[in-house]
Amino acid sequence: MQKTLSIIIKAQQDFIRHSAADLELNAPVLNSFYESISYIYIPLLRMVEKLAADNVKFRFGLVLPPVLCNMLSDEGLQNDYVRWLEERNDFGKAELRRNKSDANLCAIIKASIEENNSLKADFIEKYEKCLIPVFAKYMEQGYIEFLGTCGTDIFMPHFADMKEIISAQIESGLHAYRQYFGVVPEGFWLPEMGYAPGIEKLIRAYGYTYTILDSRSVLLSQNLPETGIFYPVRTENSLVIFARDRTIDAELFGDSGLIYSNCYRNQNRDAGYELPLEKLPPEMGKVGIRYATGFKYWNRCFNDTPECRYDAEAAAKKAAEDAQVFVGKRLEKLSKAEELLPKLDFVTQVMTLDISKLSKTWYEYPLWLENVIRIAEKQGLTVDSCGSLCEGQYNLEKIEPYYSAGIGQGYGENLLSSKNCWMMRYIRKCCERMIDLAGRFPNDTGLKTRLLNLGAKELMLAQSSNLAKMINRSEFPQFAEKRFKESIAAFTSVFDSLGSNTVSTEWLTNLEARDSIFPWMNYKIFCKKR
Repeated sequence: MQKTLSIIIKAQQDFIRHSAADLELNAPVLNSFYESISYIYIPLLRMVEKLAADNVKFRFGLVLPPVLCNMLSDEGLQNDYVRWLEERNDFGKAELRRNKSDANLCAIIKASIEENNSLKADFIEKYEKCLIPVFAKYMEQGYIEFLGTCGTDIFMPHFADMKEIISAQIESGLHAYRQYFGVVPEGFWLPEMGYAPGIEKLIRAYGYTYTILDSRSVLLSQNLPETGIFYPVRTENSLVIFARDRTIDAELFGDSGLIYSNCYRNQNRDAGYELPLEKLPPEMGKVGIRYATGFKYWNRCFNDTPECRYDAEAAAKKAAEDAQVFVGKRLEKLSKAEELLPKLDFVTQVMTLDISKLSKTWYEYPLWLENVIRIAEKQGLTVDSCGSLCEGQYNLEKIEPYYSAGIGQGYGENLLSSKNCWMMRYIRKCCERMIDLAGRFPNDTGLKTRLLNLGAKELMLAQSSNLAKMINRSEFPQFAEKRFKESIAAFTSVFDSLGSNTVSTEWLTNLEARDSIFPWMNYKIFCKKR
């Protein structure tokens, strides 16, 4: 019997306005975006390149949201990323001068500067500043399987009674994947793994074969499947369901999780948070908000003795050891499943990685993940995508999945907390108005079409659950609230302009330029479905 580990890597990115006027204002959140290029996307490409060069057999699922694809393809942001790396190294050189009497600290600083230079060289020379075609190349070579997703990270259960809204999100995401990768993915990623009964009908209607749900959706279904979470099942309309094993999150992020080993780099201790403001890059003083510089000198021992300085070699060794333990646990669990389910042709364990969350807390995760894939192949554990396991789609056991989500305590309650619940009434009202507008102006052209398309984009941006999460966990809450209110205000202006039959073309043109996402948007995707 084949034992399979299905890895699905999910990135997150909210839209950040990046016109010339917004660069300084949004510097802290843009800093986070540029860090994701350095700590997520380029390391992922490097990992695939090394594994492919060594003829390691593997295939994993990858979710690159349309908003992220748009920003990675933006020429202005590509050039700004290069400048950002150069500015980081300018700060690094100042740090070398400040710490010139400390040889050990200087060695850590020099390593960071060298890594920035390496990232810059790869980004410009190897990837020609655009990462999307490189990901597409590895998809064509069979190492990556893309999963489609919504246009923005909408939490679908909040709109389960508005099928026009969910259909519009699915359709815009599908169109984005055709534009960026030239494919229609087999799998569909539910944002935040948010599921409510009935959503599977809309997903299947757009041609998707499978999706991933939290394990409780399967285990709490009315008819519990005989194979548990170790084998796919299907819904009434034959959408294949894979259940992610939520115990893996506990192994990584729990109280004694892998990521908290003392020798790993402390991602919370950065020179940008610890030095006096006058010693930091001048742009921080302009916005008055501290953010990471990338120069982190300490491990997780949480004191300032020389022994607690970061040791990259020790961290790399520990990552390899942790990968060995991790693969051993996967084999142990799958072997037990094999004993209980001897008639199956395979058993699988689905691991979903929120790579944005992981990179912020665990610098060494690319080394760990690469080792997991290498060790798995050596020990007979197949690393393959869920799409490769759907051959018997119409013979699978049928279930009615239970409501669940992959965040909060399993139900997405942090998206309607006391901090962010005020957002929902505005979004719901705008949704009702957008459906009404799409019906009232079914065949308009010219200025009205531009207005309606802008309204559709602003509504989708406001629906992003990332904004609610940022407010709930107090991560750039001012930015999130401002972005949300700007989108709601813009949509309201569109609605009022269409009602009064007047519009400022200058206002419309300026906003189209600032919110340049989804250039293919067609408001008719919000028309009522029969």
